[in-house]
Amino acid sequence: MIRLKSAAESDPRGRLSHDQTDQLRAAIVFTSAGLDACLRRLLKDALPTLVNGNNAADGKFKQFINDQLNEKASKPFRAALVDLDPRVKLIDIYVETLTGSSLQGHKDLQKVRDALGVPKLDISDAALEGLSPFFAARNEIAHELDLVDPSGRGNSSRRGRTMTAVRDQCDEVLLQVKSFAVNVAKQVKVAKKATP
Repeated sequence: MIRLKSAAESDPRGRLSHDQTDQLRAAIVFTSAGLDACLRRLLKDALPTLVNGNNAADGKFKQFINDQLNEKASKPFRAALVDLDPRVKLIDIYVETLTGSSLQGHKDLQKVRDALGVPKLDISDAALEGLSPFFAARNEIAHELDLVDPSGRGNSSRRGRTMTAVRDQCDEVLLQVKSFAVNVAKQVKVAKKATP
């Protein structure tokens, strides 16, 4: 019978200490914060240009406006309509709606991609769905302190994290951030050429 070695047995360094495992958790949380910050900045910087020169981005923006008008419009939305520069204020509200307090999963990233007018051929649904384990880990850490049973009494056992898994997940997220930046830059160049 073949016995598979555990992660601790196959790693010559042995089992990770609590501090090292906490550093892995911090890597996930900081990578998530970096993803949020970068995509929020891309939205704020690129959307004003894209909604004026990219048909896909303009269509998503108009859909957002129509959705707001069909529902009971929020107080910030109503205030934006009477502002001296309503379009700028409406785009700010749109960015807030897209990102919320943080991006929680691949569906949020798909909404951001679509809002930015990035084609699915450049950033596929499958690539973004591949980030689901990262978001699951981030949510376990942020909402449950990574406890195996957060509702249990007196049991402080936490989920194990391996360096390889965390590195791979964080690397994949950072590669997607790069992909967003590269593709949005392309879309902005095209939009600027299309805008008179």
